[in-house]
Amino acid sequence: MKPHFPDSRAQSRRTFLSKAGMGIGSLALLDLLSREAQAAGPARHLGAPHQAPRARAVISLFMHGGPSQVDTFDPKPLLAKYAGQALPESFGHLDLEFTKASTAKVLASQRTFRRCGNSGIEMSDIFEHLRDVADELAVVRSCHHTEFNHAPALYMAHSGSRLMGRPSLGAWAMYGLGAASENLPGYVVLRDGPLKGGPTTYGHGFLPAVYAAAELRASGAPILYLDRPESISGADQRRMLDFSQQLNRQYLAAQNNDSNLGARIAAYELAYRMQSAAPEAVDLSKESDSVKALYGLDNEITRPFGTQCLNARRLVERGVRFVQLYHGGGGDGWDTHGANDSKHLRNGRQIDKPIAGLIKDLKARGLLDSTLLLWGGEFGRTPTSEGSDGRDHSPYGYSVWMAGGGIKGGTVYGATDDFGFKAVENPVQVRDLHATILHLLGIEHDKLTFYFQGLEQRLTQIDGASRVIREILA
Repeated sequence: MKPHFPDSRAQSRRTFLSKAGMGIGSLALLDLLSREAQAAGPARHLGAPHQAPRARAVISLFMHGGPSQVDTFDPKPLLAKYAGQALPESFGHLDLEFTKASTAKVLASQRTFRRCGNSGIEMSDIFEHLRDVADELAVVRSCHHTEFNHAPALYMAHSGSRLMGRPSLGAWAMYGLGAASENLPGYVVLRDGPLKGGPTTYGHGFLPAVYAAAELRASGAPILYLDRPESISGADQRRMLDFSQQLNRQYLAAQNNDSNLGARIAAYELAYRMQSAAPEAVDLSKESDSVKALYGLDNEITRPFGTQCLNARRLVERGVRFVQLYHGGGGDGWDTHGANDSKHLRNGRQIDKPIAGLIKDLKARGLLDSTLLLWGGEFGRTPTSEGSDGRDHSPYGYSVWMAGGGIKGGTVYGATDDFGFKAVENPVQVRDLHATILHLLGIEHDKLTFYFQGLEQRLTQIDGASRVIREILA
């Protein structure tokens, strides 16, 4: 029996939609509204880059908790020589969250460092597979900021500000360029657990909600409430949508072509298409066994993050512009206040093969040149000990790396002091990283603004101090 549609005059649009049970979730609509806004009213994003982009997509590999630079990418032989002693007086009397740096004892790294690739980039032995792609990486050893608590440091790493509620890098990228895919969100988050800063960490802040991230779940329906109810056939849902759109257009005409409603009319159509596109995008069943093995899906240790990395490749392959991955959520992750060495070994085993596999796979498919990768956490760790075998938070000098679209591989930039505590050579602020990423996407950071609270706000703030790190660009 065909469903009966009552006279449109008998009920409001809102009442009809609330009863229709179309199963189109609001999360799906938020992102999709962005590329329809131009057609329905005044442009809300640039729509075109300021210059020719080097990268079309970004994959951010975020290590939640803060990996230790001196146990990963910044070898410091003096740690072994001065193990058990206090740092020299020249380091001052900085009191960190759990450690008084002036009296804490130096903790030597238990890791062995080696030169990798033709470039000779040094990395520790927690990475057995990443060394195979060392020549694709540009390691920045001098990143720094001022926030040594997790939440403000997470906000700083994502939004360039210690304050909650500012837009994240992914949201700004969406605001600047809009979505590239007709059937998928432009900004996607994949995480393995809760973050210490909460979902605000990757939020859209004061930017319109259309630039919010769509979170894809690791199991079940990729986006909640997107699936069509089992009680409704595809044909019936299509007829319901057609009927509701007819009501919307009638109301639109009566409201002088309101741009917000016009955008929503188009967004319903896009969400309808997403019902098949989103599940297909994260369906790994058709990937070959060799590809799954490349990402470590054949091993229970590497499978969780390997699944995220493989999904990230599939998403950018289908036009998603910004993919944010998280490792270490839901537990202490890289937050090694105790058992620093064993936890870094554990974490390294979980991410090493998946990330190396992602880089190799992107390169083999011709996607690495157009996909920018960023690896790092909210801060680094102290070269001194917390307790007997832990390291405290340290935002004063830590390592991140970038690879892919527009990056000069095989590069090491900046340096920390002899103990790995503070950035001393070519210091890089978080906002410099953001300016560089926007630049590679074709956006000049000082021209990407949004009027809020009486100011033309931007990702890199309005103090004019941010710069593009041109030394690591190809």
